[in-house]
Amino acid sequence: MELETGYYRDSLKSYMTIRCPEKAEESDYRFRMASANHIDGILPCSLRMIDDSIYLYYEITARQKLSHMYADKRMDASDLQRLLSELAAAGKELSRYLLDAADLILEADKVYYDFSENRYYFTFCPGLSEKASAGGNRGLYVFLAEKIDAGDREAASAAFQLDAMSEMPEFVFTEKILKQLFGDRMQIPEDASPGEESIPTEAETDWGSGFYSAGTMDDAYVTPPEMPEREKEGAAGGEAVLKRPFSIKYLLPAGLLILSGLLAGAGRFLDLPVRTLRLFTAGAMAAGASALLLLVLALTERIKGFRAGKKEEAAEKAEPEMSLLPPGEFDLWQKEGGNETGPVQTVFVPGISEKEGLRLYGNGRARGCTIELDALPHTVGTSADFADVLIDDRSVSRMHARISEDRSGNPLITDLNSTNGTWINGIRLQPEESVPVGKGDVIRFGEAEFCCR
Repeated sequence: MELETGYYRDSLKSYMTIRCPEKAEESDYRFRMASANHIDGILPCSLRMIDDSIYLYYEITARQKLSHMYADKRMDASDLQRLLSELAAAGKELSRYLLDAADLILEADKVYYDFSENRYYFTFCPGLSEKASAGGNRGLYVFLAEKIDAGDREAASAAFQLDAMSEMPEFVFTEKILKQLFGDRMQIPEDASPGEESIPTEAETDWGSGFYSAGTMDDAYVTPPEMPEREKEGAAGGEAVLKRPFSIKYLLPAGLLILSGLLAGAGRFLDLPVRTLRLFTAGAMAAGASALLLLVLALTERIKGFRAGKKEEAAEKAEPEMSLLPPGEFDLWQKEGGNETGPVQTVFVPGISEKEGLRLYGNGRARGCTIELDALPHTVGTSADFADVLIDDRSVSRMHARISEDRSGNPLITDLNSTNGTWINGIRLQPEESVPVGKGDVIRFGEAEFCCR
């Protein structure tokens, strides 16, 4: 669901602003309850009237968006379970204030994480459920399905099923669904933060609990069909045995050989006229020759199939070629006079950048630190779990800024709601504001200064 969202910073705090749905009334008790109470797990908000419209100001100081945290990182089972457990707890807390959990804005850029408190905060907008169409407030579940670690089978299954469940009308995530998804499989320490490991307490969990009738865990995976000619390994762990089904190709040669033997035996042991004996002998020889020919052809085909199977097995075991370029950009066709002369391989040479080798060079307290701008995006900060470029400076936030590219391929710096701000040529960026940078610009992450050249 599209919401008019903005960001604002005063001298002390940062805010995310949302314009409430039309016909919202300031006297609505839900606005009063949300703004007057500090609801656990919900972003603190205040109510403001601007041009006859109601705006909610949510305090996001020093908090980080979920969408930024997992922009380049995958979510495992422990991360997913922690997020969903806090979502269920927030919904339960809302009910204590007679508020509806369906009014939570379930979008990845409306869910914030507070590193100092090691917990998530969710955005509550009164009346949202009345304006959202069926399945229109499920962006968070789609995001989780896209960002989940596909190698973590349990996490992927839970995320994909949750995505499917969210398509149902009036779906609201609750503790009951959380328990059906995870049960007692994992216990996460209260002070654990996203990215930290959590040890499962049970080796296996029954995922076929039937909480969602449209599918089970296996629906989240495509099981490759078994080879009909390959026998699985036995209990003793021996090698798989290749079995070929008995083909009708071998029945005809065998029948002809039997016929040849019968004709030869009839001509030898029966008292037949000379002409009939000659016919029996000729028939026996013809049948025998045909049987041998068919047998040779069948064996030749079998040998070819066996060799082809060996080549396929060898190809499967061989490591795939590694390419530094996407397949669509590796082969370029050079044309001269309208005639194709053949493929030309393009080789990636490290160190040569389309951006003229631009870098950010540290000055003063950041001297010696260099940030490359030819392999974007980068996240700048102090957290080893969520930042690509680490700056050892106390004025830099855990996730301070993101350096990406605009449509023209030029560097673009976005402030990630940092505590001490991101500055371009002396001007401080607003939270989530993006500004292009070029040669000669001076960039400051907190007190760490860099020059682009």
